[in-house]
Amino acid sequence: MDTSTLTARADLETWYARYAVLLRRAARRIVGNEHDAEDATQEAFLSAFRAHGRYRTDSDPYPWLFRIATRKALTIAAARRFGSELDGAVLLAAPSAEDEALARDQAQQVARLVAGEVPVALHLVEGLRFRDVSERLGIPPATAATRIRRGKARLRMQLHASFSAQATTAHVQRSKTA
Repeated sequence: MDTSTLTARADLETWYARYAVLLRRAARRIVGNEHDAEDATQEAFLSAFRAHGRYRTDSDPYPWLFRIATRKALTIAAARRFGSELDGAVLLAAPSAEDEALARDQAQQVARLVAGEVPVALHLVEGLRFRDVSERLGIPPATAATRIRRGKARLRMQLHASFSAQATTAHVQRSKTA
């Protein structure tokens, strides 16, 4: 093994011992069960190992790991939700491939947006108070509160704009075919 692989392995072992429980708890809040939470946590650490060369060693690894774990958990939750909706519903007509692709794209988009706002994700997903978010990220409490409020506003605007545009596009396309 080369030196970078040994360093990555040592870092990941340390990080796993320190953060795995916290990441699994956050993932469980997203996916709703221990099995999927464990899968998301393991996938997050595997992704972190692969991307270790891009990690900035001068910063705390928790926000980076949290973002990865959140994205993995949201992806798993979206896949489970999409599959369970199809299994549990009485379908009069099978959804089109276009509708399935749109649903997957929307779930992935929401996952990317939430995971990109680390203070918001720590506050909403992990359930941390502003003060706890500030300690976790190493920033003043007022800064954490501001980032959470602004991040929530950005998410709200992005989601509204994105889903309004998609709904309008889908309506126009259906009108043309009718």
